Amino acid sequence: MRRKIKVVNPRAQFPPIKYTPMANRLDSIDGKVIYIVDVRWPYTHEFAEELCKVLSEKWERTSFVVRKKAGSYMEDDPRLWAEIQERGHGAIITVGP
Repeated sequence: MRRKIKVVNPRAQFPPIKYTPMANRLDSIDGKVIYIVDVRWPYTHEFAEELCKVLSEKWERTSFVVRKKAGSYMEDDPRLWAEIQERGHGAIITVGP
């Protein structure tokens, strides 16, 4: 009697990537509101807080706002993106190791 073995291809079939154009670069951040987004990798919040402190000292007229993104780094956070779009002029997104 012959046994059948099922073989599975280990390469996942990912959905197509949706292209989203990047925003135009700001001429200056002077007097603007810049969000620093913590994507919740280990120690990124401490980094985001320190980055906010250092940048605030250098650009006194610019407001830097630190926000934690909801969910894991791979999950979308439409509420945060809407807040940044409504109230901010730009964003710095932290990345993990």
